[in-house]
Amino acid sequence: MRTGSWPLAATLLAVTFFTATTLGGAFAIASRTDVVSDLVPLLLPVTIARVWTNPELLAWGLRFSVPTLFILLCHELGHWFACRRHRLPATPPYFLPAPIGLGTFGAFIRIRAAIRSKRELLEVAVAGPFAGFVALLPFALLGVALSEPVRIWIDEAPRADSLLLYLPGESLLVRAASLLVHGPLAEGMVLNPHPFLLAAWVGLFATMLNLLPLAQLDGGHVLYAAVGRAQRRLAAPLWVALAAMGLLWSGWWLWCVVVLVLGLRHPPVLDESAPLAGRDRVWVAVTLVIFLLCFMPVPIRFVALAPG
Repeated sequence: MRTGSWPLAATLLAVTFFTATTLGGAFAIASRTDVVSDLVPLLLPVTIARVWTNPELLAWGLRFSVPTLFILLCHELGHWFACRRHRLPATPPYFLPAPIGLGTFGAFIRIRAAIRSKRELLEVAVAGPFAGFVALLPFALLGVALSEPVRIWIDEAPRADSLLLYLPGESLLVRAASLLVHGPLAEGMVLNPHPFLLAAWVGLFATMLNLLPLAQLDGGHVLYAAVGRAQRRLAAPLWVALAAMGLLWSGWWLWCVVVLVLGLRHPPVLDESAPLAGRDRVWVAVTLVIFLLCFMPVPIRFVALAPG
């Protein structure tokens, strides 16, 4: 059975490195108050030329793209090595380059065989988030330490020429690290994020999305492994809860559509009768803790700064 193409995987990684480096610097700059740039987060010829001929812009891009792709790669390799352990044929990690935004839509692997048991499903599902979370931790902690607290004034009536600022969402992990390093931030204070912190934010965002307990996302696999066929009764209420979060951040509605396309009901494994062991229940609990540490009700927002 074919298990994918490593040359294709390497090519996609190289292309994604190019797009993430080109566009990631623009995102990093747009998240800070002390750097102003008119770079457009689109893969236009003028954007490519400016980034790759300007050492300062290129440095911003590299400080974002290298740790970001490393974190995403660790996540997918976690799944891949778990598949190898269980003799499941799987493709190598395929990265998805993007001509807009961050320069990447993430990465994925495909498993080309049926999962035999709930325990096997659980181990393959949690391996990715565990590996990705471990990989992002040092970048999150170092990124917080290298970020400076600054005060911002938000313009409630923005004009056409107002300066827009990207404010990445703050997870429990980042909030705790910020409290430890910088102490409590006063009202109106935010962190001027170092690119390492933004790379960790991408990893936190990706881990959070993958661990949503729905469909065939990693979190959906974990839920099915833990409760079996009861997942079918929980699917609709969990989907409604996700839709309700769209009132806080409209991007959740896109994920409601994605989940519907994937299917609310998890497909059965070959042997549903084999129960999870006590150790497996611990992995389920650890997965929940990681999800809570990564969770951001509003993953990102844009604000207009008042002239200072």
